[in-house]
Amino acid sequence: MDTYCPKEVISTATPIVNIECNDAFQLLSEKEKKFCYYFSKACWAGYKVCTFERSYESPALLVLIKIMFGSGTKDTKQRAVQAGLSQDEWDQLVVYCASCLANAGNFKSFGDTKFVPELPEDKFYTAITCSFFYEEYKDICDTIWEKIKDLVYSEEDPHAKIGFSDKGGSSAYYSSNITKEDAELVDRFISNQPEFKHVVTPLNTRVLKNSDGSFELKIHSTKRTPDGNYIKDHEYEGVKIKIVRGHLDFVFEDIVKSLQFAKYYVQNDRQKTIIDNYIKHFITGEESYFREAMINWVQDQNPPIEFEMGFQETYLDPSGNRAEFEGLCAIVDKKESQLYTTLVDNAEKLLEYFPWNKDFEKEVFKKPDFTSLKLITHASSGAPLGQNLPNYDDIRDTHGFKNYTLTNAVPKMSSKTVQFAHEDMCELLSKYSKEALDLKVALHELLGHGSGKLFIQDVNTKEFNFDKDNLVNPLTGEKIETWYMSNETWMSKFKKLHSAYEECRADTVAMYLSHFKEPYNILFEGREEEWEDIEYAMWYSVVNRGFFGLIYYNDQTDEWGQAHVIGNYVIMKVLFEADGVVDVELTEKDGKEYFYVNLNRDKFRTEGHEAIKKFLNKLHILKCVGDYDTAKEWFGNYMKVDDYFLKLRQIALDNKAPRRLELEHNLVLNTEGKVEYKMYEESHEGIVQSFVERFSDVCDIQMYEAWLEDLKFWSS
Repeated sequence: MDTYCPKEVISTATPIVNIECNDAFQLLSEKEKKFCYYFSKACWAGYKVCTFERSYESPALLVLIKIMFGSGTKDTKQRAVQAGLSQDEWDQLVVYCASCLANAGNFKSFGDTKFVPELPEDKFYTAITCSFFYEEYKDICDTIWEKIKDLVYSEEDPHAKIGFSDKGGSSAYYSSNITKEDAELVDRFISNQPEFKHVVTPLNTRVLKNSDGSFELKIHSTKRTPDGNYIKDHEYEGVKIKIVRGHLDFVFEDIVKSLQFAKYYVQNDRQKTIIDNYIKHFITGEESYFREAMINWVQDQNPPIEFEMGFQETYLDPSGNRAEFEGLCAIVDKKESQLYTTLVDNAEKLLEYFPWNKDFEKEVFKKPDFTSLKLITHASSGAPLGQNLPNYDDIRDTHGFKNYTLTNAVPKMSSKTVQFAHEDMCELLSKYSKEALDLKVALHELLGHGSGKLFIQDVNTKEFNFDKDNLVNPLTGEKIETWYMSNETWMSKFKKLHSAYEECRADTVAMYLSHFKEPYNILFEGREEEWEDIEYAMWYSVVNRGFFGLIYYNDQTDEWGQAHVIGNYVIMKVLFEADGVVDVELTEKDGKEYFYVNLNRDKFRTEGHEAIKKFLNKLHILKCVGDYDTAKEWFGNYMKVDDYFLKLRQIALDNKAPRRLELEHNLVLNTEGKVEYKMYEESHEGIVQSFVERFSDVCDIQMYEAWLEDLKFWSS
């Protein structure tokens, strides 16, 4: 009998980030608490969509895990141990289930790499069959397990990586027979229909290819009936494309129901308008309502509670056009937010430091609302440390945008948790980890994502939003030769590259602007003697992550798994190629090969800053003028991993530490109708229990049936 030896598992020693804000929540009024309760309920209803986006088996895993632990983690453990599971096997089961729940499926949200159970298949099935609710839902449990067990345990392509079928992968946004070329055809169809503008968007869709070669564009909404002339069969480039509404309608019915309750507890009429437009968007699936919601959201300045939801970030889709659902509800930290407000007030001064002229910036900088938040709910596959929204460039240009940081979602750092750094550097990073991250996130979100102008020609009037006759491209010395058409977006133009490119640009902006004193005067006033240490810690953390990020590179397929990681790696390569700024010291540690990353303290503010300046200038200009071909080749060269870095990658893999899992707590209504903040044990069992109690039904029949229906087409 072969011994089971899985490669990619979640370690039972995986640390936990406890995202807790009980003290801040207790300071809210009863009305504010009620709003948070109902909006969070809507967010978590939408979380179910994320599982349908992550992998074919992920929705079924959620259904199965809820049944397994429906009687509580303590009861399930007692039964599992009595059935023969050892303590180690129980720990392996729980950390796998906790990871599936925290990531909305069996692919990591950071890196998009698949993980499998560490305990053998027969032991997993034993845990299923001995659970309290197994007999009641035996047929469902057995059907699920029979259909997904091979997918759950497979570490072979196409089930081990996210990608198109013709590229050796699979993506739950698409049926398993869809190729990269198929997806591009469908997206080309959407962008080339004038009547679809602000109505039909790839963001909230999945795509099915039928056996006859026709396609179905499935729009997430409650409404199935065709009350628009676009809900019909179309023909494009000789292929039939049918637009279908009402995909996963049961989820959006729950979202709408909770939003209708939340609307009674809003703070003002603008928030009511936001909620109304969310509701219309989720009923119809039409983009115009979501855009209207985001316009009003941007204009809702300085609310005590920040909230947003929808399909916005496209990191997960191999084409870079379809978004993952997310929902957020958080409490504004007014004291910390005041620092960011002051930074916003000085943003235009910081813009003057950029190496490009004002023609490559918006005519008017729309000052955003920049807040520090205590996260109550983030319903998706993982909470960001900060965000800059909306992603619609025309809304950002006309109405502005918002930035926020999620301070209680930041993992605690100690000198023992830092890898590939000498002891003195570990101590410095531990001392200034919060300040370095605050500085980076603030500049990354505000002026990284918040800077720049896209050069556009209107498809109808043929007019340009820049001086085409006289403006010179500083990279070529010639007139501007490339730009965007008004029916293109930055995301559609730069395709899958856009996410890594933009995250790299935002981090590079942060590193470049950290050279100047204004951010420190605002964020760290009175600590002048520490400013250089903070800057050095911030730069080092980016460089260090560039090396550590090699673990997210697949040397078999020459593909990367995470946009932020690519950005850090590319920045590291820029500095590695600069004269004496970054070097690597190969050594041994604990009997294994190891390396230390060194950032030259004497050179990072001189040669290092000059290298970053030159790199940022080209990065920015290519985005502004929409020169995708040049950007792809140039940026792609930095993304390459040669033999030297492959060696470092293997060392990093051999010394890989487990990545954290997030624990979010729940809001519940007590018998008196008041909202309580229910906290859970800071453990893998606590994560599982929080999810089990988050959804009322032990067995989600609607989700099970939707998954079964999908399975006919989605999985090979």
